[in-house]
Amino acid sequence: MSIIEKTLNEKLEDINKHLEMVEVMLGQCREIPDYKVRVTSGNGCSQYYYRNDANEYIYIPSARRDFAKRLIQKDYYNRVKEELTQQKRLLERFISGYKVDALENVYRKSCKGRKNLLKPIELTDEEYVEKWMEKHQGMQNPFNANMSIKTKRGEYVRSKSEKILADLFYENGIPYQYEPAFRLINGKLVYPDFVLLNVRERKTYYWEHYGLASDESYSNKNIDKLCLYENSGLRIGDNLIISLEAEGIPLDISLIQEKITNILL
Repeated sequence: MSIIEKTLNEKLEDINKHLEMVEVMLGQCREIPDYKVRVTSGNGCSQYYYRNDANEYIYIPSARRDFAKRLIQKDYYNRVKEELTQQKRLLERFISGYKVDALENVYRKSCKGRKNLLKPIELTDEEYVEKWMEKHQGMQNPFNANMSIKTKRGEYVRSKSEKILADLFYENGIPYQYEPAFRLINGKLVYPDFVLLNVRERKTYYWEHYGLASDESYSNKNIDKLCLYENSGLRIGDNLIISLEAEGIPLDISLIQEKITNILL
């Protein structure tokens, strides 16, 4: 689902929630008559009149101000319901006719000869992923010893936890590369565990797994690394995702899947 589709469906869900709320409010106003209220101003004060069944406007004295308040409140609920119903109808009609991939399809349906000469306004997802994979090369770490564990995609990684992560990315259809090169602000090259692409948002993320979080020297070293990452543009909560393991605390697969679903899909 695209960002636009997600936003539209969230808005439709919001409208439905408000409609339910208004229906409850109207149910509580069932005993209040559906009289229209006219408001006039004079001498800096407001006067209220209601129109009865005989189509006559009857003045509501200040002693009955609560009656005017209830009539106006019920009329407000009815107006809100009418507006929400109209917005829901318009939004449902738009969603049913909107094609998120319409732009891509114009290019995708062109014959090969046309594609050879075309410069599309926007790449298809497949082409974008292909170019992204070329730009973000994996296996860049020159220290390639101890890479004996094979992933489902076929590359070799250093640990069982990295294999679990790689396999989850693969199973979820997340484009990724293992150990890409990333240049820090100080000019030094480092090799994060993974670089990944959210295809829907076309946004690049990096993923670091810290497997010895309970080791003090290991943690201190990686805290320094995270500070360098932040100064170099990789920030937790934006484009950097981390996962942790510690002694007696194994990798939480359900939490990893939750991060994948919420951030990368």
